[in-house]
Amino acid sequence: MNIARPLIIASTLFLAGQAQAATITTSGLAGQAQAAYTGYTQDLAAAAWMNPSNSAEPHSAGIIPVGVQIALEVAALTIDPAAPQWSATGYTESTIPMPRVRLSVGIPFGLDFGYMNLPAKDLGVDLTGYEVRMAFGNYIPVPMLEANVRFHTSTLTVTDLEVKNTGFAAMIGANLPFVKPYIEFGTVKSTSSVTGTLASFQQLDESNSTMAIGAKVEFAFMVLNLEKSKVGDKDLTTAKFGFEF
Repeated sequence: MNIARPLIIASTLFLAGQAQAATITTSGLAGQAQAAYTGYTQDLAAAAWMNPSNSAEPHSAGIIPVGVQIALEVAALTIDPAAPQWSATGYTESTIPMPRVRLSVGIPFGLDFGYMNLPAKDLGVDLTGYEVRMAFGNYIPVPMLEANVRFHTSTLTVTDLEVKNTGFAAMIGANLPFVKPYIEFGTVKSTSSVTGTLASFQQLDESNSTMAIGAKVEFAFMVLNLEKSKVGDKDLTTAKFGFEF
């Protein structure tokens, strides 16, 4: 397969999402009611959630017990642009895209370490995330059945606002030859901290259930990941293109 075309498409979507994400601003939020601030931080917390974006088997499952995956992805959160928080800040789109670079490294004993980053800090938005996954499919006496648990954390900063997520999740999936479907359930705690013009608002401190269902498709060294997920009652759609070795 010619890798140039899917790589160009993925890069174009990534850059377009980066440009749209850079329009997220807290300008206009100061002076609004507490409910607008709460809705704003709840939406951003869901958009910044570090979704699994991977199948259930460990990267170290191959002949060589070390594996690496590097990819570009865009996770898009569905929002109501007519909600007070978005009317106040002038954001008019029905989705918030969070394009990010994803890196995952697997080592023996089923351990994977993940990192994500939205490289737009110079545009006023900064997102980083980390995760640790532990696979235990080898202990399940069912062919091709895989499972893992993970801990993850992510932090999103916009002017005068920081939103942080910390959570746990468990996944089960099928390690099929080309398509690897999976489903994950978990919980995430979201908190916010504010400074400057937003200092008068009460901070966000809440927990939500999470759910993700998706599949990873493999073409030689290339991988395509499609995923639908929920954080509380908020919906996200994720597409990822990358390379796995």
